[in-house]
Amino acid sequence: MYYYRYHPDANNYAGIMLRPEDRDVIKIRHVTSPIADEWVPVEVLDIEDNPSTHGDFPSLVNYNMIPVMSLRAWDALRPLIGYCCEALPIIHPSGKPYYIIHVMETIDALDEERSELSRNRVTGRVSAVYRYALRPASLSGKHIFKLPLESGDELLVDDAFRQAVVQHGLKGLLFNPIPLVE
Repeated sequence: MYYYRYHPDANNYAGIMLRPEDRDVIKIRHVTSPIADEWVPVEVLDIEDNPSTHGDFPSLVNYNMIPVMSLRAWDALRPLIGYCCEALPIIHPSGKPYYIIHVMETIDALDEERSELSRNRVTGRVSAVYRYALRPASLSGKHIFKLPLESGDELLVDDAFRQAVVQHGLKGLLFNPIPLVE
């Protein structure tokens, strides 16, 4: 099984940004319970110097670990990731339906002792992972998940997620397998 960092293609597709008054939205990154019932859609802005082509996975500038998807992408991926994600509507500059995807699943799947990584000297948290040793037993049936803050706080997707994106012709994500420890 291959795993990939969630990585929007900001070089070829338009990205978006939050308005300054809505930057608290980034706090959902660490919320593990549903919030759709109290969600109020936020307006996002185009980034002026970005490509003009809108893809299915716009980059949320400075917060790429918070996925954003078009309605088309959400409809295609919901059967695969709906078990741990909810779609929170946003007001997109194109006028088309887009969603911030609230990933509620955090899995402590990184075997830090076997992985090649560096730590922040002050906090002791993982600051970068160069080669991953994942615990496969904890990932069975998991197609999108976050690593805990202490283990690098990355958003990862599996090969089934990648295959669904390709199968549905969705545009705007890059899939480079994470390097694994041999």
